[in-house]
Amino acid sequence: MNENMTNLELVQYVGLPDDILEDLAVAQGAEWQVKSNQFIEAICNKIVYQTVDQFGWENVFKKFDSFPVNYGDTIENIYVETPEGYQFDKDATDPFTKKENLVKVLYATINYEMQYQATIQDTLLRRAVLTEYGLINLVNSILASLTTAKNVDEYFATIRMLNNPVLYGNSTGEGTALDPKQFAELEVSGTDANKAKQVADKIVDVVSSFQLPSRDHNALGILNASNASNILLIIKRTLLNKINLDYLTGVFNLQKVDIIKNIITVDSFQVKTKGEEADTTYGEDIDFIIMDTRCFDNHVALQDGGMIYNPKGKYTNHFLNLWKIISFKYFYNAEAYKVVEASEDSSESESNADAPAGN
Repeated sequence: MNENMTNLELVQYVGLPDDILEDLAVAQGAEWQVKSNQFIEAICNKIVYQTVDQFGWENVFKKFDSFPVNYGDTIENIYVETPEGYQFDKDATDPFTKKENLVKVLYATINYEMQYQATIQDTLLRRAVLTEYGLINLVNSILASLTTAKNVDEYFATIRMLNNPVLYGNSTGEGTALDPKQFAELEVSGTDANKAKQVADKIVDVVSSFQLPSRDHNALGILNASNASNILLIIKRTLLNKINLDYLTGVFNLQKVDIIKNIITVDSFQVKTKGEEADTTYGEDIDFIIMDTRCFDNHVALQDGGMIYNPKGKYTNHFLNLWKIISFKYFYNAEAYKVVEASEDSSESESNADAPAGN
């Protein structure tokens, strides 16, 4: 027997029908074709088994939620700045001069109110299932999809909040209508490996500088510092895949397995919504964010569910609600970057700076 038989030759050799490969290529379809039984054509073949699958997903930003807001609708965040010292004057005689305390206040209010609904008409669903277990499994999966939808929307709402240049200490511009805030740009050049190395260098530099007292890394210019354990890197998946994680472990002072806990990957920082006429894209195409996790000012104000039965229509409407404060504390360290190709002028300047001086 020939050891290198084709699929067709193999089918013919074992005596299988000639069209078996075509049947295997279309093993599943989106529509059920009713087939008469080959032995008794008066009856039809039955569905022998049912499975119910669904999409399940957890919001990776959920762990940064703070205390719940059960009453009221606004959070007042007060930050007391560090006072400046002055030279002692032995001749000073007035101990009653006043010194203004430097206090910053931020307010965050409920800005996210979402509701999800599913209708269960079990009297009709019974006709579509084979057993009581199948009915329960289907109904539970439909209701679980409400929670999944909530998690996905909450995730994208957090990304949308983060895509705002006014949140970050390295943004450019004055923040006025004539000079609006803009995301900082990180210029890279060379091969893909060199570009990834430059991004990693920047991450290392920023993470290290966050841990030292400085006014340069938060939007309000307040003296602050971050613990290494609180520093979070949110980065595009395609960009992270080009970076050598071994290079980052040193600055985080963690093992490679543990450093993943300080990194959240996203496909994009832009959020798209489907409209009747065209999709709408919100936010700018930034590449990575380095931030203190204390910046998150997220609070659940209401999370509940309920159902109501309509005896006339014989169906039950199920509801799930999530109301939240999704906000940001400007006085903690945070920087965001767009990665852009370096211009030819800047590339030539860097090359000239690196070149040895002539005689």
